[in-house]
Parts: sequence; structure tokens; C-alpha cells
Amino acid sequence: MSFLNAYFLWIFLPLAVYFFRQNKKQRLTQYLRWGALALLVVAIARPVVLESKSKESLPAHSIVLAIDLSASMNAKDIKPSRAEASRATIKEFLTVNLYEQISLIGFTTNPLLLSPSTTDHKLVALALESMKSEYILTKGTSIQKLLEKVAQFPDQEKSLILFSDGGDEPIDETLVSFAKESHIKVLVVAMATQKGATIMGKNGEVLEDKAGHIVVSNFNSSLESLGTVVHFDGVDSTVAQMQKWIEEQKLIENGLSKESHNYFELFFIPTFLALVLFFLSATRFSLKLVALMALFNINVQAGELINFDSYHLHSAYEYYKEKDYNATLEELKKVETKSLESELTLAHTYYKLEKYKRAKGILKEIKTSNPKLKQQLLYELGNCEAKEAYYVKAKNYYVKALQLGEDEDALHNLEWVLFKVKEDSSKVGFTNPQSPQASKSASDNVETKEQPSSKKEEKTGSSGGGGSKKSKTSTVKVLKSTEASNSKREMSSKAYDLINKGYIHDVKPW
Repeated sequence: MSFLNAYFLWIFLPLAVYFFRQNKKQRLTQYLRWGALALLVVAIARPVVLESKSKESLPAHSIVLAIDLSASMNAKDIKPSRAEASRATIKEFLTVNLYEQISLIGFTTNPLLLSPSTTDHKLVALALESMKSEYILTKGTSIQKLLEKVAQFPDQEKSLILFSDGGDEPIDETLVSFAKESHIKVLVVAMATQKGATIMGKNGEVLEDKAGHIVVSNFNSSLESLGTVVHFDGVDSTVAQMQKWIEEQKLIENGLSKESHNYFELFFIPTFLALVLFFLSATRFSLKLVALMALFNINVQAGELINFDSYHLHSAYEYYKEKDYNATLEELKKVETKSLESELTLAHTYYKLEKYKRAKGILKEIKTSNPKLKQQLLYELGNCEAKEAYYVKAKNYYVKALQLGEDEDALHNLEWVLFKVKEDSSKVGFTNPQSPQASKSASDNVETKEQPSSKKEEKTGSSGGGGSKKSKTSTVKVLKSTEASNSKREMSSKAYDLINKGYIHDVKPW
């Protein structure tokens, strides 16, 4: 067995360092997830078994096109310029050759591979278009470095078609011997005339040498020692001569051969095992697995295999929906690791059980950066204070909730507590008109009693109170003073809905 993408196995190194530096003992579910991650890394590395090898002959050969990008190629003895004529010739050559694998190299003193060997000639043409001579910073022409670059190509026989004026350096016997030893066959397309031409600099002035003489660039005839030389004589004529040279080399008959390996992929095995381990670490699947193991008389430590926190929280949700709040509280007490959803559910459960101080304590401990959830917490704190007849505190919480956004319920309850504050303060000799317990009792009975002094009706409630509008949670709900006494308000808790709306993934403290 081998791996086609073996470099992915290096991922195990940082994972191993992280894993062994963990001082805290991990649960079985965490070990299962580590194992799933390791198996996924193995799957990405693509384990395979080699079945056979095959060779396929291709009706093509590999050709390297090299274009000189030195400043002398801007000379205009070949119209419109040597460089532009070279590009036009290469483009035409790409359109008439359908099978050849072509590489493109641009060079000055250093060669640059612009396009690797490919039969996608549009890609080569795109690379040719993106090559701009004005971006070239190096000067001169090095045929030696170009040949060294071509010699690195994997083909046994290399065919090089060179578009250049040859530069100023003569081609010596050492370079010719190197080309032969590297099996490089060279066709030189002479992109310069024997007469030559002056070279224009970037500032538009004629280029001069250090002695102040005007530089005249012509074809370097020493290139003829490298191989066949074709002098540029129009695009079509030059392409025809290039084609003739290819045929003379008999490269079509002795074309490329492609070796292919047939593998049997094994990645599905570690992928399947990773999925199994992942599902084993999941709560619901683990519960079913424990029952399945019990059928086969297999003893397991269920506490290690199952994430009981998730299980108890899920059970609490179910009891809460059934309005069995005592059972909900018992399940929530079994949750070891506190979370936002468990704390919210616990606060709502205490509220339903009329244990408002405990509900307040939990709500005050919840930190969040979500404005909607913050508004909900302030609203519910106001409800708890109103239930205990601390109307001034309730008013402050409602005001803070309304500062975070519009809320019809909070506004309605604010009007009611303001009425209660005004009512209490208007009593003769008012100092502390009611104890919290007495006020609480009065507020709890306000759902069914009229207020003879104001001749208005107010209503509060918990989970089963009446009213004209639906509360967004199990909270104190009141009617506006102008509403009719026979109007009804349906009260219901939305704690479970709130948790499932996505307000439980806060990452920043409030």
C-alpha cells in the first residue's frame, strides 16, 4: 500500500504534539473524535494499492518554445518589432498544431517557465499575452542558462524552438557539446537581419554603449552551430518551416509514450471508520448503541460513552414543553457543564415555579453580546421584579430593555408598573405602603380583581394568565389602562423557542 498524497501525513506531527501536551484527562467521546480526525487525515492522503502499469503511445511530441525578452528584441528591422513578430509566429504555430505538448519559456540572462508542458494551447497563448517586455528588469541574453533549463525537462528527447537575435555572446563548443549530451535538438528562428538595427531605450532615445557609440543589433551567426537556423520571412512562411523541421526530426512516428498506473483506492475505508467513530461520540447514537450492546450482553461504562449533559438537557426540554416544571428542574440539576441554553431553561423553570429570586440570580449571571438576547434578559428580570412587587426595579429593567429596541410587551408592562408606582406614592402618609410579600400577593391577584380606586383593570400572569396579546416568554403581562376589562391575553413561554432560534452561540461577553 502507498499514499498518493503522502505529504498530508505531516498533519499528524502538530496533532501529536497537541494531543500529548494535554494534561487533563479526556473522556472516551473525545478520544473517539481524535480517532475520527486521524482517520480523515489518512483518507485525505489517499491510500492505494498498485494493481498494474500500462504504456500508451501518443501521436504527439514535446516542444519547448523559447522567446528572447531582452531589450534588443524591440528593434524594428523586423516589422512591427522583433518581439511582436515572434509572438505572432508563436500564436499561429499554436493554432495549426493540435497534438503537441508545448512549453513556453521567456528568457534574458535568466530563463522563466511561463507555461508547463501542456496540450491546452489556449493556456500557452494566455501566458504569452500576459508576458510584457516592459516588466523585464534584467538585461542581456544567456543561451547557456536557457539550455540548462531545458535540460531539466523529463523528456528523453528535447525539441527547442528558439526565437532570438542571439545576443552578443558567441556560442562556443562547450555549449554545443552540452546541448548534444542533453539530447536537445534546436531550431533557431533568427529574429534579426544581418544588417541589424538600432535599439530604442525606454526614454525614446537611441541606445549607446559606454564609449558613446550607437548600438546596432544584428543576428548572432554563431547560433548556427547549435542546430538548424530559419530566418524570419513572414509569419506563415516561418510557421511552415517550423512544421517542416518537426517532420524531418521524425518525432511524430517516435512520439511520446504515456505511462499510467492503475490503482485501487482505499480512502473509503478510513472515511467509513471515521464516520463510525464520530457517530459513536454523538449522544443519541450512543444511547442506541448502549441498548444494542446490552442485547449482546456487552458491558460498557455508559457514563464514559454517553454525553449525559446533552441527554439531560434534551429531556428537560421535553418536560418543559409538557409543562412538567418539577421534572424539568430535576433534569437540569443533573447537567454538570453549564451552558447558555441550560441556564436559560433553568431560569424559566424557576419562574414557572414562582421562585423569582432564583430566576433573577440566574438571569443576572448570563453574559451575552447579542442585543436581542440581552433585551430578553432585561425584560424577564423586570418581570421577576414585578412579580415580587419591586416596581421601581421592574421599571428600570423595562426601560433598559426598550433602549435596545422596540418591544410591545416591555412597553405594556412598563406602563403597568408606572401606574403601580404612582398608585403607591399617592397613598396618604406613604413611606413603605406594602411589604414585598403583600405587594406580591396583590399583584398575583390582580388578574381577577378590579381596582375600584382607579376604575381600571390591570392583569398580570405567569404561564396561564389571560390577556389580549401573546407574551414572548413566561412573564408578567398586563393590559393597558384603556383596554376593556373583558379582553384576554394568552400567556405562554417561549423559552424553548428562544433557545432554538440561535441565541446561544455568543462568543463575546456583554
